[in-house]
Amino acid sequence: MSISIFFKCFLTVVLLFSTTITYAQKSIKKAEKLMHKYEYVEAVNLYETNLNFTDASDKDIRNLAFCCIQMNNTEKATKYLFKLVERGSATQDDLKIYADLLKQEGKYDEAINIYNNLTDVLFAENQIKSSNLAKEWIADTTILFEVQNVKKLNSKNSEFSLAKIRGKFILTSDRDNANIIDSSSYSWTGLPFLKLYTVDINEEEVENLKLLEDVNDAYHNGPAVFDEKNQILYFTKTTTVLKKIQKKSNPDPTSWFPDKSYNVFTNKLEIYSAKLIDGKFVEITPFKYNNKEEYSVGHPAISPDGDILYFVSDMPGGVGETDIYYCVKNVDGTWETPQNAGTTINTSGKEMFPVIEKNGDLYFSSNGHPGMGGLDMFRSTGSKETWSEPENLKHPFNSPKDDFAILFTEEGKTGFFTSNRDGGEGADDIYSFKYTPPPVPTKLTLQVTTWEKMENDTLAILTDEVNILYCESSNPKNKRKLTNMGDGKYEVVISCDSKYEVSAISNKFFAVPAQTIETHCETFNDTVFVKFVFERIVLNKEIVIENIYYDYNKANIKPEAAIELGKVISLLKENPAIIIELGSHTDSRGSDSYNLDLSQRRADAAVKYIVENGISQERITAKGYGETKLLNRCSNGVRCSEQEHQKNRRTEFKITGFIEGVGDIDVQSLEGKNIQVDPNLDEN
Repeated sequence: MSISIFFKCFLTVVLLFSTTITYAQKSIKKAEKLMHKYEYVEAVNLYETNLNFTDASDKDIRNLAFCCIQMNNTEKATKYLFKLVERGSATQDDLKIYADLLKQEGKYDEAINIYNNLTDVLFAENQIKSSNLAKEWIADTTILFEVQNVKKLNSKNSEFSLAKIRGKFILTSDRDNANIIDSSSYSWTGLPFLKLYTVDINEEEVENLKLLEDVNDAYHNGPAVFDEKNQILYFTKTTTVLKKIQKKSNPDPTSWFPDKSYNVFTNKLEIYSAKLIDGKFVEITPFKYNNKEEYSVGHPAISPDGDILYFVSDMPGGVGETDIYYCVKNVDGTWETPQNAGTTINTSGKEMFPVIEKNGDLYFSSNGHPGMGGLDMFRSTGSKETWSEPENLKHPFNSPKDDFAILFTEEGKTGFFTSNRDGGEGADDIYSFKYTPPPVPTKLTLQVTTWEKMENDTLAILTDEVNILYCESSNPKNKRKLTNMGDGKYEVVISCDSKYEVSAISNKFFAVPAQTIETHCETFNDTVFVKFVFERIVLNKEIVIENIYYDYNKANIKPEAAIELGKVISLLKENPAIIIELGSHTDSRGSDSYNLDLSQRRADAAVKYIVENGISQERITAKGYGETKLLNRCSNGVRCSEQEHQKNRRTEFKITGFIEGVGDIDVQSLEGKNIQVDPNLDEN
């Protein structure tokens, strides 16, 4: 190849490269102009096509991220801002926005790391606090509402702000619609203009989606609210206003705001009203306080009586970017001067999409109050400018993205709201919610512990030798065993809100009374406890019957003795196989023979009383011991007090045998065992 040919080829390559660079530079400048004219879709296309991110200026990357934010594409905006963070050229404003975008992406830990690097400490602390709260709300497992995407209603575009109207719903949407003659699109989003529709929603069925006649015009329409009492529709219309954006005197190269002079058309919201007469909307009237040259008013909401109109505006003198205002209706139907709803509701950020429920509660969305990211929904009680501290509706109503325009179909239980959360059908989607009562516990554990009363008044764990039974009180014949868990514990799962009888049987111990329990569950881990203390059966072990004393030289049963003998009667009835000897003792006063006779008469009187109260004569014998078994020093000739003598005048019983074929007594196991009766057993 000759030098001239080589030179020509080289020149051609240089010219082509230079032309490409020049074209790219022009395209980037054009993208910037489109951004300032709010034509974000085309601006993003040009930026993404022509930017070389390795060499791109911070300003161009920042502009591209800004356009993505305006289009609600937080994922892309986060990606592009990260390039500035990677470079180390991100300003404090960049970092604030980047952290907020991470928060809207649900990346709370990453967002917290960025907030920790901000110099605005108060802002950072508030955002870190709300990020941690969001994590807690998402992790909460006690959620009482089920949220679902209404897929049959939602399109690939936006559907939002459902409102009630005469048994139907009003819907705002920019969905594709062949019935719209003017099919021009909105340069901000590249999608069709917003229109108002009516729709029937019954359970999961969505039917009769129709354009709302008489009120839609060629540009944006909606959202809207219908005053049922006065049959008036209040709705938002968006108009365009030619606006000169002045170049700032000292433009900040890192500013997020336009810094050039352009003649552009900007959007302004206005409120209109229309009366529903004979099925048609007529008398379409602009709101008295529309002022599209200066500010916007939109997102109307009406009080249940139709006398207070709430709306959103960025009019001068407000608290933040957009505030909630209200107007009171005069007697003649006109509206008083707008009043700000106050700093309890409004913040330095955006408050939008107010909704007034039937009970007068205010629901609204805000990015100024602590939230999960983007717009969160809040609830407040009150009216006009006096409101309670707003309450965040939390997850699942709120998400890291924008959540707004709640509507209740049944107060506190069912309804709809709008969200652009991940996993939706389009940009903004309608979601339904339904109250799901918390699961109610239906079962709990019955735990029985078994103990043996020892001679030293202590209790020892009784690990086996007994069977524990239970039955429903209404079905006493259907007794079932509890499972022996070891270490003296028996368990079974039973039903809540029921009544049970718990009993114990053994062939080695005295019967213990059955216990009745009523179950009431508060949690899923409830346990009802029952305790049984057993006295081991020992043959021929004398057991004193407390408080059976006799007057001197008497054999009659005193009233207090009848009470104690009643316990013996119960013992015999509860243990139908045992045979006892009832022994009576005297003090030493009197002759031996006389005392022997007296004690026999006392024993006979006690046995007679027991037999007369339903115990078979075959199961009990009377034995008089006279003064042969004194308990103290008071023998013949020893001077003692009356109290000392009375101690010797006593009645005892001992188990001497068992009736064959009655009960299930292991006689062999009883030999050589000792027992001691505790008169206060019921207290242990």
